[in-house]
Amino acid sequence: MALTAAACAKPAPPPQQPVPFSHRVHAGVNKIGCQMCHAYAAHSPVAGVPSMGRCFGCHKFVAKDNKGVQLVVKTYREGKVLAWNRVFRVPDHVFFTHERHIAAGLRCQKCHGEIEAMDVVRQASPFTMGWCVDCHRQRKAPTDCLTCHK
Repeated sequence: MALTAAACAKPAPPPQQPVPFSHRVHAGVNKIGCQMCHAYAAHSPVAGVPSMGRCFGCHKFVAKDNKGVQLVVKTYREGKVLAWNRVFRVPDHVFFTHERHIAAGLRCQKCHGEIEAMDVVRQASPFTMGWCVDCHRQRKAPTDCLTCHK
């Protein structure tokens, strides 16, 4: 049985972020739901990165002695934004919408892995066509090409 290079490739290391951010602390320890920060996920194709105001809303009170939090607060007060580096990406020819998947009852962890246990977010699933189609078949979701391809 032949294996493709992509099937054998190691996942890319997670990108560097402007501030260390732990989903383990936020979503795991503190039990903050995904949509508290990723507010667009339920009604948009993209989940989005939280606004600086969203971060500041909590961090003007919480963990103020943390250097990363201090940078977030300083950046917010200066009216600037942090340039977060995208971790999850599908090819440009793929139409993916978080809204549709959330409406179908999928938990974020189905695609993103046990993110509430991650100090550094990494892509836990391959996001290949085969991986997605397998899930669609298991859930009896549409597998017509135009469901996902532009």
